Amino acid sequence: MDDYERVPIEDWTAVADHLREFAADGAVDESDEGIEVTVGSATFFVTKDGRVAAGMPLHDFEDGGVDALYFDHDTEAIRVEGGDVSYEFRKP
Repeated sequence: MDDYERVPIEDWTAVADHLREFAADGAVDESDEGIEVTVGSATFFVTKDGRVAAGMPLHDFEDGGVDALYFDHDTEAIRVEGGDVSYEFRKP
């Protein structure tokens, strides 16, 4: 994961900034709870307490609590890592 930038959930401003950049050509919906980005037919949602949910036409993903997200803007990907979970969300 050398190409990924680790962004701790506790640095919420940085998380939101990275998600806005990730969804520059999509939609961003921010609330007191968290932020959801929609790019094409895919969505990625993260809350301030680290819950993550993602959905694409062929699959859904949800995790109850992560400490950080990993961004690689060059490949347009977000990774979720923690415990037994390893998930990568890519722009469709």
